[in-house]
Amino acid sequence: MAGLLLLAVVDAVALAVMLTASTTTAEHDHPLQGLIPSFSSGYGVRQHHQQGDPSEQHGEHHVPADGALAHEFLEAHNTLRAKYDVPPLRWSSKLARYARRWSSLRRFDCVMMHSPNSPYGENVFWGTGSDWRAADAVRSWATEGSYFDWRAQACYPGQVCGHFTQLVWNDTEYVGCGRAECFAGGVFITCSYDPPGNWKGEVPLT
Repeated sequence: MAGLLLLAVVDAVALAVMLTASTTTAEHDHPLQGLIPSFSSGYGVRQHHQQGDPSEQHGEHHVPADGALAHEFLEAHNTLRAKYDVPPLRWSSKLARYARRWSSLRRFDCVMMHSPNSPYGENVFWGTGSDWRAADAVRSWATEGSYFDWRAQACYPGQVCGHFTQLVWNDTEYVGCGRAECFAGGVFITCSYDPPGNWKGEVPLT
């Protein structure tokens, strides 16, 4: 799992860059050790979000076709969400197809970028080597919790925490993720969330 960039909190120390997408993509030096370049959907203004019938919107989320991978991602997300007393997520095959498609497209270059015009919340992870799993991606996003000011209900100035807040956003009900191994080496992971989080003027846990 060694590489030029380490994408989870591990024993090695690496220099990493944390990127977050908002209206434009902004780049930040991240002070944590062994962390990743990764993406989260940035804070936006809430539009009317029509969920409709969950079974129609998200398909067979009770028995996902990608069962082992779905269980791995769900367990990682819901273990974290339980620590913050927010409801567990359910797996969406529809979101998983979207996330899997985007991760597969990135196999050719492993460029860290969001899917264009995604209607969902989105966290993206990349790491060198081939051993990165769901728990690694979720753990790396979750480390941003130390940069969230709970009193102010906002990221500390100059810090990135949108990956973490999407993980624990109370209103989010569904998640679907995709994992792909890049042709030149490395692993690219995408997780999509619905309803999306990170709305301006709203807070994660309520």
